[in-house]
Amino acid sequence: MRERVKLPDFNRLWADRVERSTSPRLADDETEREFWRTFMGRKSGYAPDASSRRVLERLLPVFREHAVETALELGPGWGNYTLDLARLCREVACVDISRDVLDFILRIGEEQGCRNIRTFHEKWEDFVPGRTYDLVFGYNCFYRQADLAGCFARMDAAAGKLCVAGMNTGLAPAWVRELDAAGGRVSWEWKDYIYFVGVLYQMGIDANVVILPFEKELCYPDADALVRGECARCAPGCVDPETAREILCRHFTRGPDGCWRAAAAYRSGVVWWTPAARG
Repeated sequence: MRERVKLPDFNRLWADRVERSTSPRLADDETEREFWRTFMGRKSGYAPDASSRRVLERLLPVFREHAVETALELGPGWGNYTLDLARLCREVACVDISRDVLDFILRIGEEQGCRNIRTFHEKWEDFVPGRTYDLVFGYNCFYRQADLAGCFARMDAAAGKLCVAGMNTGLAPAWVRELDAAGGRVSWEWKDYIYFVGVLYQMGIDANVVILPFEKELCYPDADALVRGECARCAPGCVDPETAREILCRHFTRGPDGCWRAAAAYRSGVVWWTPAARG
């Protein structure tokens, strides 16, 4: 007797992609910490991404429906959701490998009057919560989790009422595909929410899913900057600069100010579920 549809092993597929990544951040903890040390050194204040506002708008009714009062956030980054959770909840805990990230979160929390945030300077894989939280939340923070099923199982075990996992992703724009066809050997972000759904399904969890569409404007001050910026995804020396310029200038429009602009579509996959032991 088989109740579940037979599918490829999504956890293995995800792990394979993580293991094949050429980014040293995925495997080396100190490289990851150094990235965030540099990144946070350039951050001057609290400025959540515009897309996070729409994601939050969609999730707030879900949080209220589940009467969320405490939250545990994985990898808060620059606080796209942390302060919103702190305003909603009486207590928020953040776990991150980067001390610089956590120091930034505490600083902006203090500046914004959110003094109910505590931090744990640990890798999620090693973190032992010691208690449950109403909500366990993670967004755009799963890129180092080679064992996605294990990650979700830890989220599930730590959650009293609700788990949320999400990521921004998108299909390559037409000009990126043309650069790749021209020999550019483009490196494009492969991660997609469908891995979340597939892994959870194979764990016996039927998750809720909503896909939110977004668009962002890309802008370069001149054609040389356009070629440099968009060809940064190509393997070095693999596409002729003049060929790249011709491709890009067909898809980007030059404005009266001399800047080259194009719109790029992407989406956000928001996945949530009730913890297995409490569903």
